Amino acid sequence: MLDEPFTHLNPIQIKKVKELLLEEKQNKGILVTDHMFKHIVDISDCLYVLTNARTQLTKSADDVEKLGYARL
Repeated sequence: MLDEPFTHLNPIQIKKVKELLLEEKQNKGILVTDHMFKHIVDISDCLYVLTNARTQLTKSADDVEKLGYARL
């Protein structure tokens, strides 16, 4: 479980973390929570958004906006 792994990282570090997570997810399940959802969308197989006291499965970044979590 990773809680906001992209916070306070520069773009090069974010790229490296994403590469590592993409590699590691082949061997294990990884749960990531972060407000920087665009980075999460890039690496996720499943994306859930907590909104209105409910957990919603999303299929795309557009769903994140439709649920009122963020504006794209």
